[in-house]
Amino acid sequence: MTLGTYPDEVPAEHLVPPEALEPEYELGRFENIAVEVGLYTLDPAGGSIVEDFDNDGLLDIMTSTMDPCKSARYFHNDGNGVFSDYTDRAGLAGQLGGLNMVQSDYNNDGWMDVLIMRGGWLGTDGRMRMSLLENNGDGSFTDVAHRSGLGSTAYPSQSASWGDYDNDGDLDLYSCNESITHGRIGVDRVTFPGQLFRNNGDGTFTDVAVEAGVTNARYCKGSTWGDYDNDGDLDLYLSNTGDDNRLYRNDGRGRFRDVARELGVTGPVYSFPTWFWDYDNDGWLDLFVSGYRGDVADVASDYLGLPTAGARHRLYRNDGAGGFVDVSRESGISRVHLPMGANFGDLDNDGFPDLYMGTGNPSFETIVPNVMYRNDRGLRFQDVTFSGGFGHLQKGHGVAFGDLDRDGDQDIFAQMGGAYPAGAFSNALFANPGHGNNWLTVRPVGVWSNRAAIGARIEVEVAEGEERRSVFAVVGSGGSFGASSIEQEIGLGKADRIVSLKVRWPASGTIQVFTDVPLDVHLEVREDADTLLDPPRFSFERLRR
Repeated sequence: MTLGTYPDEVPAEHLVPPEALEPEYELGRFENIAVEVGLYTLDPAGGSIVEDFDNDGLLDIMTSTMDPCKSARYFHNDGNGVFSDYTDRAGLAGQLGGLNMVQSDYNNDGWMDVLIMRGGWLGTDGRMRMSLLENNGDGSFTDVAHRSGLGSTAYPSQSASWGDYDNDGDLDLYSCNESITHGRIGVDRVTFPGQLFRNNGDGTFTDVAVEAGVTNARYCKGSTWGDYDNDGDLDLYLSNTGDDNRLYRNDGRGRFRDVARELGVTGPVYSFPTWFWDYDNDGWLDLFVSGYRGDVADVASDYLGLPTAGARHRLYRNDGAGGFVDVSRESGISRVHLPMGANFGDLDNDGFPDLYMGTGNPSFETIVPNVMYRNDRGLRFQDVTFSGGFGHLQKGHGVAFGDLDRDGDQDIFAQMGGAYPAGAFSNALFANPGHGNNWLTVRPVGVWSNRAAIGARIEVEVAEGEERRSVFAVVGSGGSFGASSIEQEIGLGKADRIVSLKVRWPASGTIQVFTDVPLDVHLEVREDADTLLDPPRFSFERLRR
């Protein structure tokens, strides 16, 4: 393809014919403008966050890299079409290494903090402590990992997830650590248990994983909180490589029980990123678990419809009665792609979440396209990789969605680069061209619930002519490798009007209902207010080539 001789000069036995790569839906091209807007880096694998770190109403970008000689980076959104590197002034130059990162407001002060995870994939060599970067509110961050208690142990970890599992109004943390469960030559079984850090409400945490029953002790690569049974408390799903995955059901009294086997959600055995989402808008959280085993031959065979031993993704639809149904095949998502970083968002503002997968593995020869799937009304997923221009061939890691230019649709940021220094590559920012649909952006602010409102549930009922439907969202950063903005950017399709906006708060149980909400606006919803706040709006012209 680089030489311009595809497909005519590719030997027939090595050819993936063009028709195998045809998009299933013409989405419109998303241009990669990362370099033009100041987001150029050259790093190995790492994480990413899209979030408003300085409370100016614009979404900034933060990245990390597993290179132990390179620091996390903070790119400030200047509001004029470019980003400025604020790394040094933010005090991040000493935050070296870090394969993944995720944001939260752990101390409920109204400023988003950052957790950096280290040591993923490195086994016993990965015993590196996490960093908890407290946002000082003046553009700088302070590492409080030791002061908070998160730095007391150093286990290899690539995934951690924030959630208020005990509904006391502050955010707790689960660190998904990587036990070595299958010994190989020269390596014995080593247990690095998962850690459940309960927030003490005074800036410190206590590890209660043993008492809670969530130590896992498997090679954990993904973690996500979600109230799958709608009983008002958060449950925990863990994606394990080489072992069954776990679904820990919260009993509401501080203990959990693994119900994955009885609910049929243990697979795939080799998995990586995972998340809860309501992909079909029925008010019940479904579960996506990516498959992660194979090589280039497995991916190519899958494109050609040939047998392959590669691990396939699973989509478990919530049946609304306490269980799940595996709909992977009928939904079109049972494919082999080798995703590492992955996340979801609404590409075309139709109200149904789509997903992007950054692909690859450490091997230099594993060069396969990153993949985008469009959600077709909650019925099936359509491969729109080559329609939208998302088939980037570099190794894809931290993936985050966010409306970076404040035009009402979500752009996609991806941190690219392989596991080795020679595999370093630059970031990608895919600018959304727009699709003419309506939208609503909601930033909830907790008062009795956690300030970031993580775990709050949103329902927007809309009318299009005589037809009504609801769009559901849960506040959080999305997938387990890459973190989208906490604000909820909700597509409404061709809706004529919003019938109601409903917010259910996790700690207080308060349910707020708002009517007469306008279309196409950014709104702030406070847990203690009965009116909507319209914060200052910012916009900038997207840079065009």
